[in-house]
Amino acid sequence: MTKTPELSVVVPIYGQFDLARARLSIQSILSQRGVNYEVIVSEQGEYPRLPETPRVKYTFGYHKQKPDLSDFNPGNVRNEAIALAEGEFIYTNDADIVFLDSCYLAKAIQEIKKDPARAFYRPLMRRLPTDEFKEFKKLARDLGIEKTIASLSLSQKYIATLNGRQRRIRVSEKDSVYHKTFTALEEDFQKYVGDEKNKEREPVFWNENRHCGGNLFRKEHFLAVGGYSEDFINWGCEDSDLQWKLSEIYNLQFFPEDLEVMHFDHPKGYFSPEMWKRNEEISRERIRAGLEEVIKRDRRNKLWLQQ
Repeated sequence: MTKTPELSVVVPIYGQFDLARARLSIQSILSQRGVNYEVIVSEQGEYPRLPETPRVKYTFGYHKQKPDLSDFNPGNVRNEAIALAEGEFIYTNDADIVFLDSCYLAKAIQEIKKDPARAFYRPLMRRLPTDEFKEFKKLARDLGIEKTIASLSLSQKYIATLNGRQRRIRVSEKDSVYHKTFTALEEDFQKYVGDEKNKEREPVFWNENRHCGGNLFRKEHFLAVGGYSEDFINWGCEDSDLQWKLSEIYNLQFFPEDLEVMHFDHPKGYFSPEMWKRNEEISRERIRAGLEEVIKRDRRNKLWLQQ
């Protein structure tokens, strides 16, 4: 008899996202030890591309993609996955993230259990430069994902490399809801400053040193705050919005600093300054409306959120 999983790990995929990165991300999850978990892939696009992945639950929603992704609903794709979740705890990941510790999830669960009101968000994140991904993929095929991750050099702050070569990095600090650190590889920084058209397109070139989409919470808490809002179009604000709702009721904390993830860098063709401004205005309006009102809105027409 299959034991009910304690943890459900959610991986959203949309449109033509690179399946090589997605498969390596899923392999990283499936190599985790020390906790009973399930993996749920939620894909939206014109046709299913990952339905046959072993040991993975799968849900697909048809969605014809616009070239600029201006119609993608990231809250919906995550809600569809969590509707299938059997775990007491939910971890939301992205399809370009791997865990650097094979006991990452077990350690995170151990910590969150110390406080019944605790939720975690935004683990520290290193970056694998885009030009090293091809070698990483080859090594993972030849050696396996665990040995490949173990072979990474973490000697330089903010990034992970396969050959230990030092990379020049630009760092930018910003005070917001919390103190944020953004990094850009020197070559990306030169592209950024080299063209006036790149103004207002900073997220294309800079990355925060935390995984903004990484969350760990109890499913009952997720249901209580109405899940992800489906008001936002295109990536970005849906995670901040959920984190705001959780922080208003529960003890939301950063993941412990010894738990790091790694991001597979890749071109960000989906960013739109206009869409970002629209989403930020939606965020401001929701905060003005207040927590009780937005939870009511978010639960509307979602029967599984009304449990």
